[in-house]
Amino acid sequence: MRGFITEVADALYRRYGDDISSLRLVFPNRRAQLFFCDALSSLIHRPLWQPAFVSIGELMERLSGLRGSDRVKLITELYKVYSRVHDESFDTFYFWGDMLLADFDQIDKYLIDADMLFSNIGDLKALEGDHSYLTDDQIRVIRQFWQSFGSGSSCSDEQRHFLTIWESLADIYHRFRESLSAQGLAYEGMVYRAAAERLLDDEAVALPGDADGRYVVVGFNALSACEKRLFNRLKKSGRAEFYWDYDSYYVDHKDYEAGMFLRDNIRDYPPPEARIGHDHFGAPKETVVVPAPSDALQCKYVHTFLQELIDRGETPDKETAIVLTDESLLLPVLYAVPGAVDQLNITMGYPLRQTTAYSFVERLIGLQGRKRVRSGNTWFYHNDALGLLEHPYIRQSQPEIASALADGIRRSRSVYVRSGLFEVGGTIGQVFRTTGSWQSLSDYIRGCLAHVVAQPAGEGQEDAAQRREFFTVIDEHLVRIVNSLADSGLEIPVPVFASLLRRTLQTLRVPYEGEPLAGVQIMGILETRNLDFKNVLILSVNDDTFPGNRAVSSSFIPYNLRYAYGLPTPQHHEGVYAYYFYRLIQRAERVHLVYCSRSDDKRTGEPSRYIYQLEYESPHKPVYRPIRLGVNLSARQPLSVDKTGRVADALRAYLDGGQKRLSPTSFYHYVECPLKFYFRSVAGLSPQQEIAEEVDLPMFGTILHRTMELLYAPLLGDPAAGPKIGALVGSAAVKAAVQRAINEEYLRDEGAGEEEYGGNLILVRDVVAKYVNSCILPYDASQTGFVMRGLEVPVSCPFGFEEGNREHTVVFAGKSDRIDLLADGLLRVVDYKTGKRHIRFKDLESLFFGDIRERSAAVLQTLLYSLMLTRSEKCDVQPALYYVRNMQEPDFSPLLLEGNTPVVRFSEYRAEFEGLLRRVLIELFDLSKPFVQCSRQETCAFCDFREICRR
Repeated sequence: MRGFITEVADALYRRYGDDISSLRLVFPNRRAQLFFCDALSSLIHRPLWQPAFVSIGELMERLSGLRGSDRVKLITELYKVYSRVHDESFDTFYFWGDMLLADFDQIDKYLIDADMLFSNIGDLKALEGDHSYLTDDQIRVIRQFWQSFGSGSSCSDEQRHFLTIWESLADIYHRFRESLSAQGLAYEGMVYRAAAERLLDDEAVALPGDADGRYVVVGFNALSACEKRLFNRLKKSGRAEFYWDYDSYYVDHKDYEAGMFLRDNIRDYPPPEARIGHDHFGAPKETVVVPAPSDALQCKYVHTFLQELIDRGETPDKETAIVLTDESLLLPVLYAVPGAVDQLNITMGYPLRQTTAYSFVERLIGLQGRKRVRSGNTWFYHNDALGLLEHPYIRQSQPEIASALADGIRRSRSVYVRSGLFEVGGTIGQVFRTTGSWQSLSDYIRGCLAHVVAQPAGEGQEDAAQRREFFTVIDEHLVRIVNSLADSGLEIPVPVFASLLRRTLQTLRVPYEGEPLAGVQIMGILETRNLDFKNVLILSVNDDTFPGNRAVSSSFIPYNLRYAYGLPTPQHHEGVYAYYFYRLIQRAERVHLVYCSRSDDKRTGEPSRYIYQLEYESPHKPVYRPIRLGVNLSARQPLSVDKTGRVADALRAYLDGGQKRLSPTSFYHYVECPLKFYFRSVAGLSPQQEIAEEVDLPMFGTILHRTMELLYAPLLGDPAAGPKIGALVGSAAVKAAVQRAINEEYLRDEGAGEEEYGGNLILVRDVVAKYVNSCILPYDASQTGFVMRGLEVPVSCPFGFEEGNREHTVVFAGKSDRIDLLADGLLRVVDYKTGKRHIRFKDLESLFFGDIRERSAAVLQTLLYSLMLTRSEKCDVQPALYYVRNMQEPDFSPLLLEGNTPVVRFSEYRAEFEGLLRRVLIELFDLSKPFVQCSRQETCAFCDFREICRR
C-alpha cells in the first residue's frame, strides 16, 4: 500500500529531483512532516538537504509581524476592556470571556465585518446597503433572526439582556484589538487577519522566503477565509502547488459531507498534472464492526485485534494504527496490548491529570481552598487533611507520623482540624501551612513540589525521573499563569486562580518518548491527518463521540447568524469529521470499528452514523462481531461460622469473669441476626468510621442527649426540679446548651461560634432546641414526684445461666441516658429516642423470637436496662422511652405497652424475661451451634455487613 505522503514525495522527487531541497512544504501538522521525510529517504540515492517545512501559523506571523500571546493574558486584557462597559467581576467573567475570545478569533479568521455582525438590525435597513458579500439566502436568515425579537417592548428579559450585551460587543471587539496592538500582543485570529489584510492591501508584499522559492501545500481540508486569501496569493504568484488528500468516492458525490470542503479546494486550487491516485476507497477491505458492552471490553479488543495480526504471520508495526476517538481510553488500551508487540508509538501523551503529581497539586489546592480562619487559628477540612496524609508523597516521607495523625482525625470525628496539629516538621509541616493571596498560593504549591521532588520515589510510584518531569511541566505552566496574571494589574480572587490552574493542568499531556516511525501507532483522530495505515482499529465509534454533538453552544453568536455570515456551524464540524473518517480508511486493507453499546447518563450507546453509512451506502458490507458477556449467577450458599478455635475463645471471654461485657446493643444484634453478632462482637469487625459531612440521625441523637445532660446536670437530686425545668423552656440556657453540644459532639471545637454554622447546622440547632423547648422540658415540668438521680449512668450486673450442665455467668453492661427516682420508690430508666415511635410489643417471647415486625430494639434494650438496675439496685424499675417527636401529644406516655397494657413495674415481667434471656444465652454460648444468617432478609436492609453476606 502506498500512502498519500509517499505518493506526494514520489511525485515531487520525480519532478524536482535533488532540487526538492529548495521547496517549502506546508503540512497541517508536524507528524505528516516526519512521515514525508521517511518516505523521501526511501526514494533518494545520495544525501541531500531536506526541504524546508513551514506551518500556516508561521507564515501568518511572518506576514503580519505579530505573534500570538498567552491565553490567560489575553482574557485579562479582554476583561479590562469589557469592564469599562459592563460591571462584572473577573471571576464571573473569566469562563465566558474565554468563549468570547474564541468568537473574536473566528470572526477574524473568517474576515467577518464585526460592526455588521454585532449590529442590532432592528429596522433591517442596514442590510439594504452595499453588502454584496452576503447572498440572498444569508440576508433572509439574518432577517428572520432579528424579526424574532419583535419590538423592544415585546422582548423577554433574557432577550433584552442578550441585546444589551450584543450591542456592546462591536465596541469591545475594536477596543480589545487596539489595546492588544498597543502592547504588541495578539490572538491567533488577529494574526491571521493582519496577514490577510496586508496581502490584500499591498500586492507587492513579499512572501516569506527567497524570491524564487516554491511552496507546496499538502493535505489541507477546511480552510478559513484568511487561509484562502493566503493560498490565493500563493496561486497568483505562480510559485505554489497544491496536493489534496481525498478519494473520488466522496468528492464526486455532492451528497457526501466528507467532500464538503475538498470539492471547493480542488476547484479553486487545482493540483499539478502529476496525478496522485484517488480511487482507493472501493478496493476490497476487511470491514468489521464490534459492539462492546463496556469501555473495558473495547480496550480488551485491542489485544484480540493485534493478536489476530500476529497469528496471521504479520508483525504489527507502523502500518497498524489504534485510533482513539475518546482519549480517556489511552491507559487501559496500553494494558491491553499483547506482550508480543514490543514497540509502540503513542502520539497523545500521558494525561497529567491521571498522575500522582497532579493529584498532589489538587489536594494542595483543596486544602487551602476549604480552610477556615477563626480567632487567629486556621482549621483544615478533614477530607483535605486526610487526603494529603494518605497521599503517597506524604506516606513515603513520614509514614508513622502521617498514619498517627490520620487515625487521630478519624477517632475524633472532627469536621475541621486545627492547623497546630500538623506542626511536626518535614513534608507534613511544609504542606500544612496557610496561604492568603493567589500569589502566596502559587509560591506555596511550588514550595511543596520542590520539597517533594528531592525525595526518592516509593515502590509502585513513578520513578524519580518521571516525578521530576511531571513536576517540571506543572511548574512551567504555573509560572506562565502567574506571569500573565501579575502583568494584568487585576485583583484576582484565589478561587479564580485555583480554577485557572486546574483547567490548565487538566488539559496537559506529558509526551511519551518513542520513535515516531516505528511500532504500532496509538493516536487520536486529529493525529491521523495525511497518514495512511494498512490495519486500522478505531475505538469508541459512537455517534456521541464520533463525530459528537458540536452544537456550537459555547458561543455568543447564535446559529442563525453563524450560518448567515459563514462562520463554522455544526454542519462544518460534521463535514470535517466525516472527512477524517473516510480519509483514514480509504487506503486501509483491514478496518475494525468498535463502539460501546451500553447506554447510560453520558451516552446513548448508538453506533456512529459512519457505521450506518458503510453498511447502507458504501460498497463494503461490514461484518458484525459483537462481544457478549456470559453472566452465570451461582446459587447463594447460606453463611455460617462454627464456634471453634479462636471463635470459641472469643466467646469464652464473655463468661465467668472474662474481660468482655455484653451490652444491650450487642445482645440485640444476636437476637436480630447471630451472624451480625459474630461480625461485630466476636470478629471485631466494624464499618470504617466516616466523619459526618452533615449531621446524620445518630449524630442528631447524640447532640440531643448531650443537650439534656447539660441542662439537667444542675438539677440532679433536686426534689423541686419541676418549676426549675419549666423555667428553662425558651430560655437562653437551652440555646447555649444546644450550641455547646454541637461544638463538642459534632464540630469538636468548644470555641466555635455561631458564625461557623452552615445552613444545615443552623437547622439542626433549631430542631434540637424545638424538641427540647416544646417537648421534653414541658413534659417533665408537668410531671410531679420524681427526682433525677443520674445522667449518662454506667449500669452493669452479672447474670447466671446453665449451659451444658455447667453454670456460667455473663456480665451485662451499658450506659443509661437518665435514671429517676419516683415518688412510690420505683426507679425509672429513661431512654431518649428521636426516631419513629415503637413502644408496643405483642408479648415478651415475640421480642426474642418473633417476626422482625414484632421485635423492637428500643423496647428490648430498655427492659435489659431495667433488669440490670433491678439486680444492681435491689429495687423495682419502670422502663420509659421518651420519643421526643410525640411528646407534644395530649395522651403521650413514655410507658411500654404489652398489647394495650402499660408496663409500670418491671418486676411483673422479670421472671419470664429472665427465662427468655437464659434461652438466648444458652443458644449463644452453645459451641455446637454455629452463627447463622437471619432468616428474614428485611433485617439486612441497613446492615453494615450485607455485602459480606451477599444480601
